[in-house]
Amino acid sequence: MKKTLIFAAALLLSCGVLGAQEKVRPANEKTQYNTVFDLLRAEPGVQVSPGGDNGQMPRIIIRGVGTNSDQTQPLFVVDGIITDNVTYLRPEDIYSVEVLKDGTASIYGVQGQNGVIMFRTKQVVEAEKAAAEARKAEKAAARAARRKKK
Repeated sequence: MKKTLIFAAALLLSCGVLGAQEKVRPANEKTQYNTVFDLLRAEPGVQVSPGGDNGQMPRIIIRGVGTNSDQTQPLFVVDGIITDNVTYLRPEDIYSVEVLKDGTASIYGVQGQNGVIMFRTKQVVEAEKAAAEARKAEKAAARAARRKKK
């Protein structure tokens, strides 16, 4: 029974049923957005009120206005770090945007009750690729050393 549940969960995750879709922007694409908030306006299900000038955050609504309070601001996660303000981000530096709604945002608990907007920057993605290639080269060198030793 336990194996069946694990298989079903893995199948659902691989099909994208439980997870949100990450929108990856091509590296050579010229950006048509002036601010990160213009980029968010293009995301389905995200409402951005006018504003965001002079370093102030506009009002962003993903899941509607809460009934107990007027709190609507989603949780922002930039390269795995939770932040309150994303006005410093430039649209041309963003590699991908992922909007988590409903149950998928529950992994962040109460902080994600109004939704989660996750950004990955191009700089971090390039660093991850370089680290993966370095690990691959390290493994190949270790393999070659073992063969030489025999």
